[in-house]
Amino acid sequence: MSDKASASAAKATRSAVDRKSNAGTTPDPWEACVRIEYGGDRSLAWSVREEIIATPPQGHAGAEARLLKALARPDCTDAGRAFVCQMLVMVAGATSVPALAALVRDAKSTEAARYALAAIPGPEATAALRDALGALSGPAKAGLIGSIALRGDASVRYALAGIKDNPSEAAIVREAATRALEHLANAKA
Repeated sequence: MSDKASASAAKATRSAVDRKSNAGTTPDPWEACVRIEYGGDRSLAWSVREEIIATPPQGHAGAEARLLKALARPDCTDAGRAFVCQMLVMVAGATSVPALAALVRDAKSTEAARYALAAIPGPEATAALRDALGALSGPAKAGLIGSIALRGDASVRYALAGIKDNPSEAAIVREAATRALEHLANAKA
């Protein structure tokens, strides 16, 4: 039996079973994971998570593409966006940087996007983190400063010095800038 014929037979069997069941069809986990809510059922998202974990390195680009497609869906919830960013931590490369760079500037998604960007090696992710510095404030900006320091981005020393001495910045942000400058100085030594 050809692949096309066996796929048609499997689809017909599923359709016949679905008609006899009052449970309906099973939702696609990749579609459902973007619509999860905080505190809601994550069983379908768990399926996607398990698939991502099982993806061998040669399949990371394909998994990344599927996750970016899910992230771009208009029905993506805040919890769904955070989940997709968590999955991108495991498979993302430079291709994910533009999407994550936009999310890191949004207060609702900054933390999840920052963690995903921090996991991506290369100058594109470092630049995306650095470029978001002026877009955030308060604890979100403090976290971003920490991520920049951990990446060892010495090009932000001047900006961090300005933040550290700026009385209009929140205390948590000034403290983060001070720690980041110390970290960068110690890393260089």
